[in-house]
Amino acid sequence: MTINKLLKNLGKSWTIILAIIGSIGPISLLFGYLSNFFSWGNKFFFISLRDHYVIIWLISLTIIVLVLAAWLIILNRRFLFGFSDSFKKRLDINWDYIGPWKIIDDNILMVTGSDEGGITKKGTDWENYSLTFKAKITSSCLGVIVRARDLNNYYMLQINKNAIVPHYRVSYPQIIRGSIDPLIPPEIQMQVGWQVFNDSIVHLNKELLDWFEVCIVVRGQSISLKIDQDHIFQKDLFLQIPKGKIGFRCHSIESAQIKDIKLRLID
Repeated sequence: MTINKLLKNLGKSWTIILAIIGSIGPISLLFGYLSNFFSWGNKFFFISLRDHYVIIWLISLTIIVLVLAAWLIILNRRFLFGFSDSFKKRLDINWDYIGPWKIIDDNILMVTGSDEGGITKKGTDWENYSLTFKAKITSSCLGVIVRARDLNNYYMLQINKNAIVPHYRVSYPQIIRGSIDPLIPPEIQMQVGWQVFNDSIVHLNKELLDWFEVCIVVRGQSISLKIDQDHIFQKDLFLQIPKGKIGFRCHSIESAQIKDIKLRLID
């Protein structure tokens, strides 16, 4: 992420706080020094300011250094550290999911029976990133979700044992009951549908029978996928959702195991 984007995300409140704290030191230093040469320096609070302006300046300098340090830690967590999960904690800490997700032996996530899938609780503003993890397909396939607005609006790369199939899950309004009376509004219900990009299916040279390592890079409208360091899939001008979370989906009898998830934000 560029410096300009970082600055935009700092927020006006942080800037105002830093400006106020930063101005205390120079102002106290200036008035404290000048109070030695003018009569008003012997009146009111200027006496204390004259006698302690160096200490006030040092305290304000210390505060601004501490605030900047906290600021940088927050920035690092959001923009540099990205996200990781080794499944040593409860699933609901990091994930919103529907279905019988569970953690099995050796800190492995088992995904199955999940029509909507599951996505991270963090990541609403994730744009460009590199996502790596290890996976094992135990039945049929594994769906990897990217740029998710929610559980009904996202892109998914379905990793089968012998092919990669890109999908788009989207919710849309549908009229389920209308009326000939123009004063009575129609009854509308949200539906969920899939678009499968059959023209972009990529067949693998080898069947995925055991554990394999996945690396997905999302940048702008482009997405690419590597399996065990082999560049398998690339599609440009594809992603129309500009930012969003990551996740996984295995529906019905589909099932897969996942471990060692790491997401690193990139420019």
